[in-house]
Amino acid sequence: MIIYTSVAVFLFFAIALVIPSGFSVGAVLLLAGSIVLLRKHAKIKLQREEIILISVLALYFLAGSFANLVHGAPIREYDSPMRFMLAIPVLLLLRVFPPIPRFFWGGVATGAIASGLFAAWQFFFEGGMRADGFTNPIQFGNIGILLGILCLPGLGWAASQRRSAFWLILLSGGIFLGLLGSLFSESRGSWISLPVALLVAYQCYGEALHKRHIAASLAVMLVLFGVLYVMPRTPMEVRVRLSIAETQDYFKSGNTMTSAGTRLEMWRTGLLLFPERPWLGWGKEGYMKEAARLTQAGKVRPTDDVHSHLHNEYLDALVKRGVLGLAALLILYLVPLALFVKRIRSENHAVRPYAVAGALLSVCYICFGLTQAFLTHNNGVMIFAFTLVILWSLLREQESNGAAYNSVNGTHRDAP
Repeated sequence: MIIYTSVAVFLFFAIALVIPSGFSVGAVLLLAGSIVLLRKHAKIKLQREEIILISVLALYFLAGSFANLVHGAPIREYDSPMRFMLAIPVLLLLRVFPPIPRFFWGGVATGAIASGLFAAWQFFFEGGMRADGFTNPIQFGNIGILLGILCLPGLGWAASQRRSAFWLILLSGGIFLGLLGSLFSESRGSWISLPVALLVAYQCYGEALHKRHIAASLAVMLVLFGVLYVMPRTPMEVRVRLSIAETQDYFKSGNTMTSAGTRLEMWRTGLLLFPERPWLGWGKEGYMKEAARLTQAGKVRPTDDVHSHLHNEYLDALVKRGVLGLAALLILYLVPLALFVKRIRSENHAVRPYAVAGALLSVCYICFGLTQAFLTHNNGVMIFAFTLVILWSLLREQESNGAAYNSVNGTHRDAP
């Protein structure tokens, strides 16, 4: 059964962006596998922290469902919060049959590399449009850069493996091509997560690295992004300049017919609506009707498109589900973050890569949420919820595996 869960975890990441709803393949396999727990009457020993994690997932589902019930939302609106509940049996399955570490790291690296190559193909050979895979450019860019960033702590795991050179090359390729895929998606919001993630990774691993290595890594990163920015007509240079120009245009002339102008006006609309229903919000349909009313009344300007969310996770939760909805969202991000951060300095070095990866998962989503309501999309929900429980199961397996840490020489070997 461990091979089954390992293959499912590998597929969840490896094909997430290169086939339609690719993440669903591994997710369905994991969910189907959880039926085994009922048949075998498996005994699962849950720590207090695992109960907290399960409670966090259940709370987000309950908060979303309660808001839908209050606002009379159609049944389809329950789909997104329900997916957090689906991650709970998967967590239980992976605690009994944890995936083999190399399948996880291999899947993440393969997914990042595949997304970067696919994005390059779309950008150069399919008309030079924004790379979007089989989703939209923002989702593609966010997930692509997340996969690349998750490869960062994998380098710490790779250094202790027998075939360390192979794994270091593979994961380094994942970092580069994951970032490249995001670049070709031209999703500016995803780029915000990179410097924050690098800072978090440095705080976690900085003391273990030689200053020359840190300086060299930073120099390479700065040169790479400097070249990408100054080269004429690269996606980064064009999108950064466009973002600055659109923002200036909005504040000078009130132009809302641009990407940045639309976002800024939607945020202003949300801030106008929130005080009227602060506790439970307006709901999705209520928000859209009230936004249209404000536009017709001339209190907000019309935008270049009609959106069902506010392109900001926190404001979207606040306006649609009120303070209670925002609280559930913050708990969803911050409680798992705290659980992983607690283990970043673990004496068991085999635990650290998964602790750092878990922290980076929450940090990236916190950053993504500044310019996109990521959890209003199925792939945003599935990637977060299932990656969260996968990383936790890997972390817990390393904690409970006494052979993973060699107290004599201070090095570790994960299970192969």
